[in-house]
Amino acid sequence: MLDFWYKGLPQYPKDHKDFWRTRLIAHSLLTATCYFLVLTLLNLFYFHSYDIAAIDALGLVISLAIYGWFSKTANVSAAAWAVTFMVVSLIMTFVISVGGLAHSLFWATLIPPFAFFLVGRNWGSIFSAIAFCICAYLTYKQQQLTVTIGLGSLFNIIEVSIAHILIFRFYEKTRFSAYAHLTTRNIEIQHLAETDKLTGLYNRQKFDYALSQVITSSKETKTTNCLFICDIDHFKKINDAYGHLVGDKVLAEFAKLIKSSMPNHSLIARWGGEEFTVILPNTSLTEAITQANKLREYIFTHPVTNIKLSISIGVTVINPSDSVTNNLERVDQALYRAKNSGRNAVFVNDNNCISNTSLASI
Repeated sequence: MLDFWYKGLPQYPKDHKDFWRTRLIAHSLLTATCYFLVLTLLNLFYFHSYDIAAIDALGLVISLAIYGWFSKTANVSAAAWAVTFMVVSLIMTFVISVGGLAHSLFWATLIPPFAFFLVGRNWGSIFSAIAFCICAYLTYKQQQLTVTIGLGSLFNIIEVSIAHILIFRFYEKTRFSAYAHLTTRNIEIQHLAETDKLTGLYNRQKFDYALSQVITSSKETKTTNCLFICDIDHFKKINDAYGHLVGDKVLAEFAKLIKSSMPNHSLIARWGGEEFTVILPNTSLTEAITQANKLREYIFTHPVTNIKLSISIGVTVINPSDSVTNNLERVDQALYRAKNSGRNAVFVNDNNCISNTSLASI
């Protein structure tokens, strides 16, 4: 409904540093224009306070002038200062003109939210301090007066209360939006920090951390967890024959295959180069060997990007008494034996006893 008011102002994405300042300036000018228009009419025709009506009319003109200038120049910093000066000057002019009576001092409470948000902490403090010192002086002068609570006081309280509700709704929106944006960014950053860019699997850093967590938890739960590492055989020949772009495509497709082949609760990572690691929680050694052989057979019988592949796999049970490094050394020894025994094989390291557990030759 009010798009016409905002479309002429500078537009920024939500993560831009001036997005919310621009919004507050736009909201402030729109609110000020409406307020001053209503107050001008009230003071002219209801209260017959022509001097106050003149102040309100001046505020209306200044608000529209700043809006027109801002929509043309798109100078956010200058507009922020202009709006701050307008709010502070008009409020304090009104408060001083009525001697701080009729509960006009309430209007000064609007100065800190505007000043702090638009011109920063230091200048916000200065503007607020000056305004409150003036209010304190006016209050001091009233100490010998008998204050009458009239209709003007009631209107001032109502108007300031509405203004506070509007501005703090705006603040809450900025806070919620900033928090939601920060949460999203943190999730994105965390995802980038623990994900391999090429394959979309976890990277080595994330895998090491997950393995340490499994080792710690298995000490308490006494569950059997298995670990295996697989290597694409003769991968260098693929790069040499087809180029690195094709090699990257093979790795990406292989990552999808291994992810679809493993149970949902497993954790899969690209260990480095053409090596991939898998943690199989709550899995016996026999079940892990079966999973490894199924994967080996599937890869051997299903070309990846029209290139026939084979893989070598090392398997071991995660020993909760060992460190991350020791567990990885054991499974790597099994992989080393598989690669040096002709490849396309699954070898297991069970209590440092390494043996070939491949199913019948294909």
